[in-house]
Amino acid sequence: MQKLFVSESVYQEMLEHGRDNLPYEACGLLSGNGSRINHFWPLVNEIQSASRFFIKKETVEKNIKKIDHLEEQVLAIYHTHPTTAPVPSSYDLLHHPDENISMVIISYKTETPIARCYFIQGSTYDEGLFCVQPT
Repeated sequence: MQKLFVSESVYQEMLEHGRDNLPYEACGLLSGNGSRINHFWPLVNEIQSASRFFIKKETVEKNIKKIDHLEEQVLAIYHTHPTTAPVPSSYDLLHHPDENISMVIISYKTETPIARCYFIQGSTYDEGLFCVQPT
């Protein structure tokens, strides 16, 4: 089973970003090396939707340049599901840009948010382990 590791502090940044954007989906990039996420890059959901997110290509490219400067790679695209389970929708799968980049979804459907990690292959996916580690 594939795994992604993230520090508690980066995970808390993600949770806060998701909460701050409710009732809309939040999104961002997660970068690092190997299977270790080092940085969270929050982005603005330009369509302010509770069921979709969109970021302009130029915005993504600008952040990727910053990630490259740190000698890291984009390991995952993060987004939230404000009212649904943390499972990729058909829309999520259709618009996922790269099979080498994972998908992390945090659901706010329950009082305690639930995070899941997925490895996407076309229109299918495998769930991996999203391991939060003490900072």
